[in-house]
Amino acid sequence: MIEVGEVVEVKGNIARIKLELKKNCSSCSMADFCELVGKGERYIEAEKMPSTRVGDKVKVEIEGGYLLRGTTLLFLLPAFSFLIGAAIGQMFMEGIVFSFLLGAAFLAFTFFLLHLYDKKLAGRKSKVRIVATLSG
Repeated sequence: MIEVGEVVEVKGNIARIKLELKKNCSSCSMADFCELVGKGERYIEAEKMPSTRVGDKVKVEIEGGYLLRGTTLLFLLPAFSFLIGAAIGQMFMEGIVFSFLLGAAFLAFTFFLLHLYDKKLAGRKSKVRIVATLSG
């Protein structure tokens, strides 16, 4: 996927880019998730090119698998872990309170594991990179 945005910060080999909203963003199934950052603003970090400077308008390439894996890990895995915990709680004890508490414990543990996984991936090469500078 190719996006266009403006470089707002550069740290080492990483550039923080404010992405432009497109006309078809409102019809996108992921539009609600983009709005979490703020009205009409989306940011992403990408590997920069040597000539990249703050204020440059750039084209950013995002690998499709990167988005799918991130969405799956962040949204689906915790939801499934909650359901599994609740089902196990229901098998061992009748009553909704114990099921809910066990589901919540599974959910919290999953978020903890995702946090550890995110720290492990932080040092790896980014799957998002700047492919062209449009203007500076």
